[in-house]
Amino acid sequence: MLIQNPREFYREVYQQPFAMPAFNVCNLEMAKAVIEAAVAERAPVIVQTYPGDLAHAAFGDDMGPLPLLIRAMAQAAPIPVFLHLDHGPGLAYNLRCLRAGYNSVMFDGHDLPLDEALLETAAIARAAHALDAAVEGELGTFGGAQGSQEYTNPEETPLMFEQGQVDMLAVSVGSEHGQSSRLDLELLTAINDKVHAPLVLHGGSGIHEDDVRAAIRLGVVKINIGAALSRAWCQGSREALEAGADHYGVLDRAMQRVHEVARHRLQLMGASGRA
Repeated sequence: MLIQNPREFYREVYQQPFAMPAFNVCNLEMAKAVIEAAVAERAPVIVQTYPGDLAHAAFGDDMGPLPLLIRAMAQAAPIPVFLHLDHGPGLAYNLRCLRAGYNSVMFDGHDLPLDEALLETAAIARAAHALDAAVEGELGTFGGAQGSQEYTNPEETPLMFEQGQVDMLAVSVGSEHGQSSRLDLELLTAINDKVHAPLVLHGGSGIHEDDVRAAIRLGVVKINIGAALSRAWCQGSREALEAGADHYGVLDRAMQRVHEVARHRLQLMGASGRA
């Protein structure tokens, strides 16, 4: 089911505590494999899309069919599903996704001065909250497409909740898009002590598993998983092609590998059995 109370759900996860992997998907088959993994684990799950994923499937300025396909699968699933926008670039884009049925969105304002980022985040939050959708803000950067990595300043974090009106905050404490990493747990502790509210980590594919467990105890409710799924998809496709499979075999093998990764991450983050 597409969850109807995402803001409350994130707060409940924070109180438990456990975390939900947020899986970046770029096609129907990846989304289906992730949701089937969550059903098998009886776990709530976040299925998220990056603007590039939507552009790849879109025609012209249309959002394309991917959100509709994910919503249809979510509504048929017997577990809670979030449809989340990852790294949404500004108010207009976030509004388009909210109109397309996303129940959770992220504003990526890393390139703005803090005061401007707070204003833009608050505008998105007002629109999202009017539709009972949740909002993720960001302080700091995570490398990869965002350029150099910049750690989060704990002193700024309360502003995102108080002025930006976010429901959860992505913080940079060592994880990096597409790279193996160890977290600065002292910094994460300082941030959690400042806000006592749901936190998010990006670059989750490469975070050491011991640090994942520690982060959950320090307020993290959402950990993004993108590179691990892409690698699993490519690995499965190569295996099937090398075995001489037809296109159905390629899709089946790629989905199997994604399914395996998704189940492991759900188990690791304590989401299994929480649905």
